[in-house]
Amino acid sequence: MTRKILTLVLLITFFNIGFGQNKPCTENFLISSKTINIPNSNLPEQLISWNFTKATNKDSLILELEIQPLNSCWNGLNGTKRSESIIHKINNLNQNSKGELAVSFKELNAKCFKWRTKIVDTLTNCKSYTEWQFFSFL
Repeated sequence: MTRKILTLVLLITFFNIGFGQNKPCTENFLISSKTINIPNSNLPEQLISWNFTKATNKDSLILELEIQPLNSCWNGLNGTKRSESIIHKINNLNQNSKGELAVSFKELNAKCFKWRTKIVDTLTNCKSYTEWQFFSFL
């Protein structure tokens, strides 16, 4: 009986470690986006913002904004990749705890793109990702 309970505890521990939820590397941060209409232009821009001012471990954090230009925009997040991903890396979130990045059609030469962020804690080697977001210039 003791052997069965021990085996059950080991199995539960294994599944919790192997298939557990991805814990974020930090808390109390905000990542958002909004569409900006540009004067004298038919094409909007996407403004991606971050705010880590309330994050307690921002001294050891790195933020990466991954932007993937897409073809076949009607497929949304499942559109085919147009070219290589573009990575915008913010190394020192202690000094750059608040910021924004404008993404334009001219910069990407693509009608749409998807983007996500990667947060890395250099002390614990923790890596966490946000969900992919989709934006179309059309």
